[in-house]
Amino acid sequence: MDDHQHAGRNEGATGPIALTGASGFVGRAVVEALRRQGSRILALGNPASAPELEGVDWVPVNLLDPPTVKATLAHHKPCALIHAAWARSEGAGLWNLEANWAWRDASAALLRAFWEETGGHVVACGTCAEYSPPPEGDCIEDVTPIAPASTYGKAKAELADRARKDAQALGGSIAWARLFYLFGKHEAPSRLVPQVIDRLLAGGIAEIGSGRAVRDFGYVSDIGAGLVALLNSGESGTFNVATGSGVSIASLVDRIGHALGKSDRIALGTLPDRPDEPPRIVADITRLKETTGWSPAFDVASGLSETINWRKRKGPATG
Repeated sequence: MDDHQHAGRNEGATGPIALTGASGFVGRAVVEALRRQGSRILALGNPASAPELEGVDWVPVNLLDPPTVKATLAHHKPCALIHAAWARSEGAGLWNLEANWAWRDASAALLRAFWEETGGHVVACGTCAEYSPPPEGDCIEDVTPIAPASTYGKAKAELADRARKDAQALGGSIAWARLFYLFGKHEAPSRLVPQVIDRLLAGGIAEIGSGRAVRDFGYVSDIGAGLVALLNSGESGTFNVATGSGVSIASLVDRIGHALGKSDRIALGTLPDRPDEPPRIVADITRLKETTGWSPAFDVASGLSETINWRKRKGPATG
């Protein structure tokens, strides 16, 4: 079911919306969007990971334990599911982490169990790392080749294939949401945007590579709202969930420096670029906009302003 299809809303469904990864970077933004529309949220995971998170009903469950997950879904009967959980980044990040394979398999089991026990619609988070991005132009669903170069991208792409087949076999529906580059509140301090902000706030120098690469950077609250809009639409298929606009890393970092009045503390070109880094990774979001009516509420400048203010309140090195 790779083509964009109408799956229909879960008419008459009264159960809660299940959410995995509620305590994570993307999951928290999804919680915000679901709370705004008054949804009941059933957070599947470890409540100790976010004891301060309000507006959710936690169900303690290890997502890497499929039998327990299946029993949990059978008991609570959620009407829909947003799957945002994945392996936690370590050291050099997720790109070639072996844990990606375990999360591929556990995620496939989760989605099968959801359709077997409760039915309903799923929105699952994929990644732009599934694509072989063109050197020019944008990534387009069902057009741009799927040829992931990383373990992370391969695991997500294989999960997408399994999930489509299982949905078709079990009478379920799934929207596969390919996320691009994000920044915002609760982002891990080791990532680019918070690292630069925190370094400058502490009076240091922010060292980066050439910054020539162009990426689709979205403010995480917008992306969370996009995922919820996709859930509400009831549509199945593959969707890019991003801004549809590209900005160079150099320009992004320069905007941070300018916003903090510390442009002179940006050391461009002092770090090596990653080998074989694609020059451009930007989403075409025509399908998402036409299907849901969603569009980003924040541009890069306003998103960075929100992020900087949040990190100032929380203090340096806070994720």
